[in-house]
Amino acid sequence: MKTVLRYLLLLSLPFGPLSAQNKLTNEERDARMKKATEQRLAYAGSPEYNPYDTKIGDIRKAAIDFQSKQMFPEALAEAQKGLARSKYNIDLLIILATCYRTLGDTANADKSRELWMSLMDSVLHSGDGHGYATAFKVISVDEEYSLLRVLQLEVINQSLESHDGSQFDVMRVKSGKSDQE
Repeated sequence: MKTVLRYLLLLSLPFGPLSAQNKLTNEERDARMKKATEQRLAYAGSPEYNPYDTKIGDIRKAAIDFQSKQMFPEALAEAQKGLARSKYNIDLLIILATCYRTLGDTANADKSRELWMSLMDSVLHSGDGHGYATAFKVISVDEEYSLLRVLQLEVINQSLESHDGSQFDVMRVKSGKSDQE
């Protein structure tokens, strides 16, 4: 039986779920979130999953660089290359959605946006980040930092702690908007 490495994240700032996807009913959004949770967890248990793939960071950096230079086809290609290695990488899906939209491909932009938002909702609804029992359940360190970026939070300090046989990244954060800790 394969051992699945799990990461749990604690944050010390209150916030709620993403408010987008406003065209969906609560039932539709809940169904998408449940499906996204099942996909994330199944992927984490699959042979193709590699949370230690160091090339993903370089690919993400290249995609962001291309995007910042308004080289959208190149950024799109990098994001697709990264997603071939890390299927549910939220940051790469955000880049993909942005590039598709900028290039006028609204169908693929909407599809990519729906996926990354469902994945993010899945993480956000896994806990509230205020304690060990309610930590956010993530499948990779990348998901931790995607969550922080989407919520516009900056890490003040971070420590790895063990609690009841599980590992937790404990982070003190501040809001990028107000500097509130």
